[in-house]
Amino acid sequence: MKIAFLYTLDANKVLFCPYIEQYLSDDNVMIAHHVNEQLLKQAMADGLTEAVVSLIQQEVQDIAATGADIIICTCSTIGNAAEQTDNIDSKVIRVDRPMAEKAITQTRVHVLAALDSTIDPTLSLLAQCAQQHGTSPDISYAVIPNAWPYYANGDTESYAKVIAEYVEQEVYGYDNIVLAQASMAPALGYINQPPAPVLSSPELCCKAIADYLPKD
Repeated sequence: MKIAFLYTLDANKVLFCPYIEQYLSDDNVMIAHHVNEQLLKQAMADGLTEAVVSLIQQEVQDIAATGADIIICTCSTIGNAAEQTDNIDSKVIRVDRPMAEKAITQTRVHVLAALDSTIDPTLSLLAQCAQQHGTSPDISYAVIPNAWPYYANGDTESYAKVIAEYVEQEVYGYDNIVLAQASMAPALGYINQPPAPVLSSPELCCKAIADYLPKD
């Protein structure tokens, strides 16, 4: 089996490695990494226009042509467009889908993002999952101010700490907290007193993908 990861941020390759090693390390599995940072840049600049969606889906088609059985789109902003790619044999899974399916089992869900562009795709996914599973959670959201510039400048530690501080000081009254972007996952290591269970996508996705691995 060949599993391909599509990243729109090169730094996220390192972020996923521990989870890939933990859940997807198997002699029968080949892991491939593909980076296209332009996809997120275009989505942030122009929105998910027809032209941007076409670029995203062309990238997915190119990865599928390499023989990937499963393609994991690690970017929440472009995840839906990636999943909707036609005329490929690969199974495409957006990284935040397993997290969303877990989140909507609770009543009060709070979504946090560092980028505005991630909010609408995440809310749409949560609504879709809730409808599929017959739940009706109360979903709210916030964009954490001043976090993303740290990441954009390569200061991932400060980025994670700003997110963690926001979670501990500004969030309360929810059953779970969704970190909408995969890049936010390291913040878990800095949250000492979480006000509710905090969900992040990289580990939950890799854990879910493990169910697709060939069984002995």
